[in-house]
Amino acid sequence: MTLKLFSIFAKRSYFDNLTEWVTRKTARLNILLNKPVTGTNVKDLANSWIDLMPPDGSSNFKVDMITNDTAYTEIHLHCPLRGTGNVEACYKLMNYDRQLMSAIGGDLVVLESQSNSGKGFCRLAIRKKGSGTDDLIPAHIKAVQS
Repeated sequence: MTLKLFSIFAKRSYFDNLTEWVTRKTARLNILLNKPVTGTNVKDLANSWIDLMPPDGSSNFKVDMITNDTAYTEIHLHCPLRGTGNVEACYKLMNYDRQLMSAIGGDLVVLESQSNSGKGFCRLAIRKKGSGTDDLIPAHIKAVQS
């Protein structure tokens, strides 16, 4: 329900500042309440990210693959932006997850979004903060390039 409410604001540029503020504050509250441990490697970061998700929906968050520097994860929740083509709204909503990752020592990039991929899940990449993400093309940038 929270995701649905936040998506209403994320779809409208008039509410950009509000969306950024709400996602940032909500992520901080999650960190404050759950007190996650800073990840020392990408596997730990991915698992900590999953641990920060609602327990009743944790099966919707999966680690797909781990390489030396990247954990590839998926979100299988039905996103209210699915099929809308509004990748920019997805980027705004995912500020929540980027804030969570930043707080525990990671960087998160949305590689594929339900909003425009035609898939029933989103695909993300997680790396240790400072290791660079220039080689990862975020979904909202891919959408503009195509």
